[in-house]
Parts: sequence; C-alpha cells; structure tokens
Amino acid sequence: MSDQLLAQAHRFLDWARDRGARLDGTDDSVFFLQGVIESMAEDDDEEPAFRAIKLLAYSVYLAELLADTCTDVRCVVEAEGTRLDAVNAVQAGGATQFTLNWLHNCLNDHDADNLAFKYAGALQDFGEHDRAQALYALLVDD
Repeated sequence: MSDQLLAQAHRFLDWARDRGARLDGTDDSVFFLQGVIESMAEDDDEEPAFRAIKLLAYSVYLAELLADTCTDVRCVVEAEGTRLDAVNAVQAGGATQFTLNWLHNCLNDHDADNLAFKYAGALQDFGEHDRAQALYALLVDD
C-alpha cells in the first residue's frame, strides 16, 4: 500500500507544480513549503482528506529532496493498509529525519517549529555542512 500512497503523493506534487507551486528540487523550495504550512495552519476549514494528501505529498517531497541531494539517503514511506505511519529520510548507518512529523509539528505551531530550520538541521545531520550553513544564513537574514 505504501506504493499507492507514494504514487498519490507524486500525482499531487505534479498537480501542484502545474498550478505554480515552487517545488523545483532546490534547498530554497523549503521556504515555499513553510509558507504553505503557515497557510494551512490558518485555514482549518480545508477538507481533511485533501489536507492529509497535501501533508503526505509535501513530506515525500522533502524526504526525496534530501535523498536526491545527500549521500546515502533514501526516502522511506511506512504504511500499513491505508494507514500512513511515517515518511522519513534515512541515511545508511546514520541519521533519520521524520519529514511527516516535521509537517505536523509545523502545522500545529509554525512559529516554534520552523520547517526551514528543520531542513537545514537535516542537511547538517546528513553531512551537507555548506548547504546547511547557506540555509541558516538565509534564515538569520530574515
């Protein structure tokens, strides 16, 4: 079932890109996602099923972005039946980043749980120190 959830996430991401979502595979795209999460936090009238798909898709995007750009990292979707348990970026023999949890935490308190800081921390944990520092510098400038 995790394959079906992953396919659904990719369909949503394609749909969002077609409508102008700045999901371009760069570290800066995390700022776009931060804005989306802040918007979602303010709009709790959104249909729960659509909200769940968005969170799944964006967590997969983050995990795959880390997997595509960091050494020995892969995206892992954990699901049982139709229940999604986790979306993680996992480094072989190293750190695990829980991207779905990031989004839930940021959704609950986007001021305290800044997605860009979490992403920069993941880059640091995965050995991408220069990229992490560049992102931290952008965050400090804000």
